[in-house]
Amino acid sequence: MKGREVGYVLLALIILGVAGVIVKLVTTGNNDQTLTGLLPLHSDVIDEVTIRTTEFGPDSTEGTAKLSRLGEDWSIKTESGSQIAFQPYLDRMWEMISRFEGAQLISTNPNSHKKMLIDDQAGIEVIFMLGASVQEKFTIGSDWSSDIRHCFIRRAGNDYVYTVPCQYENIFNPSSNGWRNPVIVSIAREEINLVTIRYPKQNNEFFSIDLNGQTNGVWTPFLVLTEGNEYANPYTADTLLRAVNGLVASDFASKEEIDAINFDIPDASILIKTRDGSQIPTQRVLFVKNSDGTYYVKNTNKADVFKLESDVIETFVLPLDSYIFPEETLP
Repeated sequence: MKGREVGYVLLALIILGVAGVIVKLVTTGNNDQTLTGLLPLHSDVIDEVTIRTTEFGPDSTEGTAKLSRLGEDWSIKTESGSQIAFQPYLDRMWEMISRFEGAQLISTNPNSHKKMLIDDQAGIEVIFMLGASVQEKFTIGSDWSSDIRHCFIRRAGNDYVYTVPCQYENIFNPSSNGWRNPVIVSIAREEINLVTIRYPKQNNEFFSIDLNGQTNGVWTPFLVLTEGNEYANPYTADTLLRAVNGLVASDFASKEEIDAINFDIPDASILIKTRDGSQIPTQRVLFVKNSDGTYYVKNTNKADVFKLESDVIETFVLPLDSYIFPEETLP
C-alpha cells in the first residue's frame, strides 16, 4: 500500500508541475507560436530601410533599394539622384511591418527555407537602421500569390519562419524604380477645360475634345473643330477621360534611354488645359514610340520619363476618325 501511495503522490506532483507551466505560459504569453520581442520599427523611429535581393550579395548595389528618412519625408536613391518616395507604396509597407510583431509561426525547419523562397539565394533581405545601428533585419519570402495573400518572414539569425497577411505583391520592392511616383498625369474631370490631341509627325494635325459637355443633364463629350462642334464618340472619349484622370506608368526610362529620346518632335502629344481658377496647371504629355512597341512618355511638368505599353496608349491616342460619333447612332 505504501508503494502505491508514493506513486499517487508522485503523479500528483507531476500534474501540479505541468499545470504550473501552463499557467505561466498563459499569464506571461511567452510561447513560440508568435513572433515577439521586436525592437520598434515605426516610420518615425527608423532612419533608413535597405531592401535587396539576397542573390547579389550584401555589397552589391544591383537589386537594391535604399529608403532614407529626412524629417517626415522618405526618399529613394535612384540613378538620377534622390527622389521623394511614392507615399501609397510607403503606407502599405509600414502597414505590413506593423504586423510583424505577433506574426504566426509556420515552420521551424531550416530545410523548408528553399521551398518557401526565403533562403539566402531567393529571399528579399530587409534591413532597418536606426542611425548607424541595425535595428532589425529580416528575410522576406520572394513568392506571393493572389490566392493566398500571405508573406513569409524570417528574423535574422533565426530559422523560424512566420506568416503575415499581405494584400499586395512587391511590398518590399528591391528595385529603386519601384518606389518612385509612377503617376504620369492625374486631373479630375471638373478641373479640365479642353483636351487637344496633336500629331506633329502627321502634318501637325490636331483636334480638341470638350470632356465636360452635357445634354439634358447627361455627360456628352464634344469634338471642338475649326468648322464647329459636334458630338464625340462617348466610348473613346471616356477612355481618354480615364487616362487623364489617372495615367500610371509601368516603368521608368534609364538615363541612357533618356539621352537617346527626341521629345522635340514626338509621335503624339496631349495638351490638357485646365479651367480658369484651377489650382492644377495646364499639362502637356508627350509620346514617343519605342522600337519594341512600348512608348516613352513625358509630362513636361515633371522631370521623369516614363514607359508604358502600346495597348494602353493606343486606346486613347487615336486619330480623329476614332473620336467622331458614328453617324448611325447620332440623335
